[in-house]
Amino acid sequence: MACLLRGTLSPNIMKQNNNLSICSFNCRSVKNSVYEIQSLCDKYDVVLIQEHWLLPNELEFLNNIHPDFLAYGHSAVDISQGILIGRPYGGTAILYRKTLSTSISRLLACNDRVTAVTLHTEVGPVLIACVYMHDYGSPECLEEYIATCASVTALFADSNSVHLIVAGDFNCQNGSRFYPSFLNLASENNLVPSDSIRLSDAFTYCSDSGMNTSWLDHFLCSNSIDNYLCKMDVLYDYISSDHKPIVAVFSGLNAINTCDNAEPSSSRKHFVYDWSSVTDDILCDYQSVLDMHCVQLIYHLLLGSSPTLR
Repeated sequence: MACLLRGTLSPNIMKQNNNLSICSFNCRSVKNSVYEIQSLCDKYDVVLIQEHWLLPNELEFLNNIHPDFLAYGHSAVDISQGILIGRPYGGTAILYRKTLSTSISRLLACNDRVTAVTLHTEVGPVLIACVYMHDYGSPECLEEYIATCASVTALFADSNSVHLIVAGDFNCQNGSRFYPSFLNLASENNLVPSDSIRLSDAFTYCSDSGMNTSWLDHFLCSNSIDNYLCKMDVLYDYISSDHKPIVAVFSGLNAINTCDNAEPSSSRKHFVYDWSSVTDDILCDYQSVLDMHCVQLIYHLLLGSSPTLR
């Protein structure tokens, strides 16, 4: 059984410390790596996987990997013509603990290279995007890489999330062809490279021959979320894939239940107001009315009478 390196926290310690742990793993076939993925599920709360190689009609396999986990994923294989040539390829998915199910909302990314969910936390909704970026190939790969980055940016902009975590196989490292696009994705969304500022001399890819290594898998986090990050690790003992799992542990990032996924306990409804589209004129009017009511309230409190607010 594969084991962890560098003193990674045990599940019991994580629970006691109110930690949220997220692992990203390019498994190069979920069926071939299923035992190691089960091991990751034993230890971490959310597992992002890339290159699961499942067909669209096989995605239910993801929900059967671990009894304590649910899964949401996309297949990259087009079987609309009814003929599959060659082996399956690509695909992304997010596995998360069932205890988090009432804190997670699934998002439609419209891109099989991106699977995303919203995790509702005490500091606001966090969009978690699992990505599998294009590798080197034809000249069109750079355009497709940029397009996938744009998909993530658009998904975040259109969501109600205020924080963002993008993790997965970015197929780039410092000095590589796609690295400027990677940095642009971080810059556009005010993200920091959480792994590279904490780790040194790391690698997440090792060729089958063992002769070549690269640092292709990364965590990009909003600065506010990066402040909660207490542990970053690469798990070198996992050998079922040519990639190594990379883990981020966040201390004090607590999930909260939402009405979206949980059955309401009563008929009372809870409304959350969206201020993102409020114009300056409306905000000014609101402040004026609020000031007037505050003055009335203070006046009646001084007189000892009950105010009538209109």
